[in-house]
Amino acid sequence: MNSKQYLAKKLELFFNPSGVTKLLDLGSGQSKNIIPLLEKYPNLYYVGVEPQTSEANIAQKLLSKFPHAKIYNQLAYDPVPNENDFDICVSLSVLEHVKQLKKFLINSIKAVKSGGRIIHIYDLGHALYPKSLKEKFQIFLGTKFPWILPEKKFVRYLDVKQVSKILIDNGATVEKITYHQMPNHKAFLKNFQADTPEKLKLVEEIMEWEYKVSKFLPELDQKQRELLFPTINIQAIKK
Repeated sequence: MNSKQYLAKKLELFFNPSGVTKLLDLGSGQSKNIIPLLEKYPNLYYVGVEPQTSEANIAQKLLSKFPHAKIYNQLAYDPVPNENDFDICVSLSVLEHVKQLKKFLINSIKAVKSGGRIIHIYDLGHALYPKSLKEKFQIFLGTKFPWILPEKKFVRYLDVKQVSKILIDNGATVEKITYHQMPNHKAFLKNFQADTPEKLKLVEEIMEWEYKVSKFLPELDQKQRELLFPTINIQAIKK
């Protein structure tokens, strides 16, 4: 289990216990992180938006058994046809690859109803721990000269203050920011087989610890904080 999977599981805290919950997933990939929720909540109405046709086609097959789930193969800068008033809009490891950041974030706000939640979890690992000179150069271009990189190859360093400002300036209130995926935690969880209830509980305790410690992390220097916890989860509510 990784941070994206654990966050997806925690989304159920915001579900409507007595009715239908509408969930929009921007940059949804194959939607694998959402399938356990669709299995658990038959009334969950799910819409995924995925620009890569190959990923969207796989998602379509995986979601075919769920009558209230659908995929749109398009960029997430504009509303999907005839879909609005979502309870939750989420993106998982997407923002660092978004070229038109403001347009994407505004769309995530517009998609939810008043009081709806906007949740974006994104990774700084590409920028902080580049795997090659090519990736390092792409990060440089994406951060300093974003208009140069094409949409499909876009990646950048993204300051959480920039994300917060766009959300706040466009009708949302930032409720919480948490930090995740310490490199040692990530390496451990990648190699640890959580194949018993006891092991799964241990994994969840590690994930939950990152949520709990996050309230103290603003005391650290931002650079130090990001190196220790290179995945950021920002949660907001539409006014």
